[in-house]
Amino acid sequence: MKKISIAIIFTLFITAVSAKSFIDEVIDITGTSPDININLGTGILRTILALSGDDDAKEVSKIMKGLDKIRLSVFEFDDNKNHTKLRKALTSKVKNLKSKGYESIVTIKDKDETVHILAKVKDQFLNDAIIVVLEEDEMVIISMDGLLDLKQLVQISDHFDVELENLL
Repeated sequence: MKKISIAIIFTLFITAVSAKSFIDEVIDITGTSPDININLGTGILRTILALSGDDDAKEVSKIMKGLDKIRLSVFEFDDNKNHTKLRKALTSKVKNLKSKGYESIVTIKDKDETVHILAKVKDQFLNDAIIVVLEEDEMVIISMDGLLDLKQLVQISDHFDVELENLL
């Protein structure tokens, strides 16, 4: 029993460390902390959406009802000398997530911008999604724990001029 408890605690510790490791790696590479760091749990998410009375907020509320947590970190760079290191770290993170069952939903790589959207996909749901955008002067990392309903996401995307029909 003691060995099982130790194994569970070790697994939880490794999970917590790996969840923070990408942010920590970016901090180590750049020598700066995030300029913006927002953590929203279930209670605050539902409160914010409930207080907004417009129709779009109600639609977003339907999509987000399965989410447990959203984390947003934004790094702004005045002079990004470490852009190559950040791209390599991002490539490594994407490979790591894929090895853990995440699927690449969107990948954009061009000279000035790299975008990755990854999630575990089950039926019509995205589970535990992560979005990373790396530009010359900024890196944005958004992670969402919980479920997002793809059908509802595609329906609401039309309201915001975003085409996601091919996602399903």
